[in-house]
Amino acid sequence: MISPLRRQSRSVSLSSIGGKLSHGIAAINATIEPRAQFWDKWNANTIDNEGPLWITLGDSVTQGIGSSTPEMSYVSIVLERLILRTGLPWRVLNLSMSGGRFDDVTKRQLPALRSSGLRADLVTSIIGSNDIMWRRDKAAIEKDAKKMLEVLPNGTFLSKVSRSEKNDRRRLINNAFSKSEEDGKVYLFNAWNWPTGIGMWAEDRFHPNDRAYKLIANNLWTALLENRAFREQWVSRDQ
Repeated sequence: MISPLRRQSRSVSLSSIGGKLSHGIAAINATIEPRAQFWDKWNANTIDNEGPLWITLGDSVTQGIGSSTPEMSYVSIVLERLILRTGLPWRVLNLSMSGGRFDDVTKRQLPALRSSGLRADLVTSIIGSNDIMWRRDKAAIEKDAKKMLEVLPNGTFLSKVSRSEKNDRRRLINNAFSKSEEDGKVYLFNAWNWPTGIGMWAEDRFHPNDRAYKLIANNLWTALLENRAFREQWVSRDQ
């Protein structure tokens, strides 16, 4: 049984800083704990069910922060597609945490999966934005990214990091991700491959909104369907 992961507050976060200045950011900040509680309850209700198991790792994006409801998060959208397309009762355990960094995936989220004894049929992760945004030590960021890559389950679908003005940090991370894909460890996709960023952000101007989450869901879904191993195992040939 997986114990609910308490999403720890970060000492520095966009929401805690901007929430004192902006109603929009404060409004999004107020959704973080309720959304964490939603997924904790979801996990508790799901873990003992039967069906293929999808494990989601990451930060507030995988929590769906910025979406109007949990049902509009990319996790909920892709889960519905998995069930409809495969005809199987897929279930998802969302082990992400708002504010999550590489080190949290390595030391909190993956250990929770390992301790459960469950076997994942699909693992996905969107992570790295908080490392880029809030950390200055590029060598430490790269080190933590590589540590995470070492312990991710083989065949994890991992998103490239988001667009950022801090391109040197982004480049280091994506280079490490690409090397892991070349080594056959992960499958890369780009959750942030949007036609435009205009009109895609929640009130805090930091998290995706409903429109953007649909695009993130589409990008992950496309990556799954374009992956031969996934397609042959889970998608019927007559569909």
